Amino acid sequence: LYTSIPHDQLKTNLCNFINRIFEIKDKEFMICNLYNKCAYFSNSVNNPKSYVVFSKSSLIECIYYLIDNAFVIYNNTVYRQVIGIPMGTNAGPHLANIYLHQYEHQYFRFLYDRGRTDELANLQFIFRFQDDLISFNDNGYLETCINNIYPSEMTVNKTNISVRKSNFLDMTISIFQGKFYFKLYDKRIDYNFDVISFPFLNGNIPKGQSYGVFLSQLVRYARVNCSFNRFVEDCKNLYGKLVDQHFDPAALRRRFEVFVNKHFDVWGKFGVDLTSEHIF
Repeated sequence: LYTSIPHDQLKTNLCNFINRIFEIKDKEFMICNLYNKCAYFSNSVNNPKSYVVFSKSSLIECIYYLIDNAFVIYNNTVYRQVIGIPMGTNAGPHLANIYLHQYEHQYFRFLYDRGRTDELANLQFIFRFQDDLISFNDNGYLETCINNIYPSEMTVNKTNISVRKSNFLDMTISIFQGKFYFKLYDKRIDYNFDVISFPFLNGNIPKGQSYGVFLSQLVRYARVNCSFNRFVEDCKNLYGKLVDQHFDPAALRRRFEVFVNKHFDVWGKFGVDLTSEHIF
């Protein structure tokens, strides 16, 4: 997505988006606080020096400047990026998100203005995170209209495993007997080579933060899995991987006890008493 966005389309969409937001807010200025990183809209510009004030036109001008002045150095030669936006920049994800959002808004508005509410209803359970898109219970409508939503420059690939099963972000979502089921999905297991992940305790990373990774992953696994057996399997796999990376098994078990004692809100749904279970 990032490397294939035409600059003219990006500028048009951003301009339309900013115009729409200023119209909704019905204010002349957007005022940004540099210290607490918040912003608000106002008709007044009497603010201390810690604030940066943008009018609609100045904000558009600054964003255009950002798009037009992305440079890279390769082999002692300076290149200016004339298509796409640089990955890793602070504004990159937001620019890409607004770029796609504007196309979606235009299409939904097109349907609404023509009273095509049945088609809108088919798209009420559509979700997008950056360039990953998923739709539930749309009666196949998204597949028929997606080329009318996004421009031809955006290549859309259907990645369903089957009609009733798909991977989306870090989840595998499936339908069985009329119900949705979720489990953890890690795309790295699909590769035909080992991928290094999680800290090695014999490195220079502080031990406290390294063990904190284990605790955070336990919370994530409990949230994303709807099956207790799958949760246990993911926990055991992580435990084994970390032990191989020089983590202390006893310390990991103590962190698991912390997880059990502090996060009943995420594992209680399994209906199993983890305080009496010996997983490791």
